[in-house]
This record gives sequence, C-alpha cells and structure tokens, in this order.
Amino acid sequence: MAGGASIKDLTPGNSGYSIEVRLNAEKVTKAGGKLVFRPDPGEITEWVMPENEAIDIIAAGGPGKVISPFYDSMVAQIIIHGTDRRDAASKLAAYLDSIRVKGICTNLALLRKILRDEIFLSGDYDTSYLPNFLATLDADALIEEIEQEAGKDSSAVSLEALAIEGSDELKVLSPSTGIFYITPSPSEPEYVSVGEEVSVGKTLCQLEAMKIFSPLTLASFNQAEQALYPEGQRYVVTRINIANGQQVNAGDLLFVVKPKPALESAA
Repeated sequence: MAGGASIKDLTPGNSGYSIEVRLNAEKVTKAGGKLVFRPDPGEITEWVMPENEAIDIIAAGGPGKVISPFYDSMVAQIIIHGTDRRDAASKLAAYLDSIRVKGICTNLALLRKILRDEIFLSGDYDTSYLPNFLATLDADALIEEIEQEAGKDSSAVSLEALAIEGSDELKVLSPSTGIFYITPSPSEPEYVSVGEEVSVGKTLCQLEAMKIFSPLTLASFNQAEQALYPEGQRYVVTRINIANGQQVNAGDLLFVVKPKPALESAA
C-alpha cells in the first residue's frame, strides 16, 4: 500500500463494475483496404454531455474549445458504474447515444459499437480483438457515420471548387489541422519541388498532428464516388504555398498543381 502497510490480510470487496472509455479526436480513413485512425484536431463547435449520476467525466473539450495538434488526441474520459459488466456496458452505450460533439471527428461511433459487441460483453478476448472487430465493420458506413456526427462531409469538395479560375490549375487543400512538413528531416531533400512532375501516389508532404505523421498524396483525396485527382493522371507542382514547419488548418491551400496532358505524360 502507499502508506507502507502490507496488503496480505486485505479482503477485497465488490461494489459493482466500472468501464471507462476514452473519447479521442480521431477520424477514420481507409488505407490498403484497412481502417486507419488519424488525429483530427480543430475547434469544437458543439459539445453536449448530459449530466448523469452514474457517469463521471474528465473532459479536456468543451464548446468553442480548440483541440491542438501538439498534444494527445484524447478529449474526454467517460466512466460508468453498473452492477456487472453487461449492465455497465449497456448504460455506457446508452449514455454515448446522448452525446453530441461537432467540429471534430471522434471515435464515438466506434465506442458505441464495441460496447454492444457480444465478444466484448463476454470479456473473453485478447489483444487481437480490435483488429478482428474492425474487419467485421462496414468501413464506408463507419466513416460516413463519424463524419456526419462531426458535422463534416469529406465528399463536399468538388472538382469545380478546386479549380483556379482562368487556368487549368487545381488547388490541393489541407484535409485537417496539423503541422506541414515538406521534408522528412532537415538533412533530407524535399518530397516535391516547384516544377516537378508527380503521380497521384507521390508523397507531397507530411502532416503531423498529435505526434502522428500522415503522408499526403493526391490519391488520398479520391473517394469511391469521385476522383478529384484521377489515377494515371500526372501533375506538375506549380506552387508550394506553406513553409516547412508551419501550422495549417483544414481547407488551407497547400499546393497548386497542373494536370499534364496525356501525350506529354506518356512521353
């Protein structure tokens, strides 16, 4: 014990069951056919966590609060007390149904699904549980649910919105808040330079948020329903708009690219 006494004769008691979930500022994307969790810092525009005598909340978020890209992605710890595991999980899932957090993506939808999963409720699982559980989910539906709860819509960006009037150039906008890195390290060359021809799979930069680095490619903007930068098309980088190490917000202009005519690309 902390006071130096022995716990040899301590008789543990049982007063029920508690579960804690950690609400994180994270969004979900698909990479290589798998779900990938990425930080999603930014401003919280709506924060509703109803009072409940069975719930304890330790929160770093709130209405109007800006979640910084420099620290951990956790914005709240939510703790429930119940009579047993199933009772606690059921009450916590029901409480999560009443929460509203907008402006940033969170793992709220995933937490609710886990709390209602029979394998989780049984308590008989190991460290392979989460990847196995994720493999059973409809990835596109989960991504859409998370974005809708956040009040976001990644499909809202259109090719017309990216076009620069009076030219055939296209904008490349930051998908999230983060720190922009055009080079892997000060001693290494830049990922791309002005005038360079690139494929849609070429890494243009890295965006760092909450100590996680995410490579940015033109292909990463393409969705099943629309390809903003089509596969096979090559582009010339005509402008780099952000300095190395600069913080950017979602929607900031990072690059300008110009599609290369097919005959020139083939040559």
